Amino acid sequence: MRFSINTKDAIWAAGAGSIAGTGSALLTKLGNPVDGGVSVACFCRDIAGSFGLHQTIEFSYLRPELSVIVLSAGITAAVKKQYLPTGGSSSLVRFLIGSILAFGVFAFIGCPMRTGLRLAGGDPSALAGLAGLVTGIGIGTVFLMKGFTLGTASRTTATGGMIIHILSVLLLLLLFIKPPFIILSNQRHAPLVASLAIGAIIGIAGQRNKLCFTGGFRDLFLIGDVTMLTGFVFLLLAALITNITLGQAHFGVHIIGSSDFLWSFLAVCVVGIASTFLGGCPFRQLILASQGNSDSTITLLGIATGAAVAYNLDFAFTAGSLDFNGKIIIGISIVALLLIGFFNREK
Repeated sequence: MRFSINTKDAIWAAGAGSIAGTGSALLTKLGNPVDGGVSVACFCRDIAGSFGLHQTIEFSYLRPELSVIVLSAGITAAVKKQYLPTGGSSSLVRFLIGSILAFGVFAFIGCPMRTGLRLAGGDPSALAGLAGLVTGIGIGTVFLMKGFTLGTASRTTATGGMIIHILSVLLLLLLFIKPPFIILSNQRHAPLVASLAIGAIIGIAGQRNKLCFTGGFRDLFLIGDVTMLTGFVFLLLAALITNITLGQAHFGVHIIGSSDFLWSFLAVCVVGIASTFLGGCPFRQLILASQGNSDSTITLLGIATGAAVAYNLDFAFTAGSLDFNGKIIIGISIVALLLIGFFNREK
């Protein structure tokens, strides 16, 4: 296989990855979770907790970064005439895959983006996650080469494409109003102004550069193209440099880390397969949703639902370990994804 790179696009991807890495590390310094200044899957979990969909209070907050990423990316897409309402591409299957993806994320505590951020924070346990992620993307890519597809999205109404923007505005209003039915943790969140400013910048960068933290590995395996891989590499490097500069790089297993490398590997392998089937990591799904793709919005709802189920049924990594329930669901998830991959091939 010959390797190729589009230098111009690679520079843009590197810039977007650097913005995301630096912004995430800054938000951690300002109060967001360790090694998770920006993590779309974790933000979905926290929002689900705010509505009482799970009972882990520390993971219950209406993350403003998610809302402002959607709004800033959506406005940018509209200005650049790239906003296009689409949907109807195996929506229920996407919801299911999104839920399964969440099982993998929270058995490890890390989506593809957070896996890179954990490495940049000095956590060696994330190496098992990275190996699992790359392996999962490789497995997913094999299915792509065998004809896997979730169908083609079609043009939909403007209302369908704007649902996530309406929800994002609603979430921000609820955060400002703080009604009694909303649960808001008092810990692990940056000041609102910083969250909004940094989130907006990351949203614009993500939209303009098609930033995806699994797509680069997929393109490498499929066609030998390393262009988009620079986004992941520079996310890691920028976050690492920022962490060292701010004195928050701690080399050793972190509080959310695990010495159980096998289950860390398998959990993020689930994330890799699911992200490849969906056409992008959770961050990419958020950007696609902001551009009018209602299938991606449904995927994000699946991730939020899966997160709630994971914490309610003890599938998630908690108290320094992954319980038996979590190990069982990872095994089931791998089998389920393989079956989805097999039965969704074009004949």
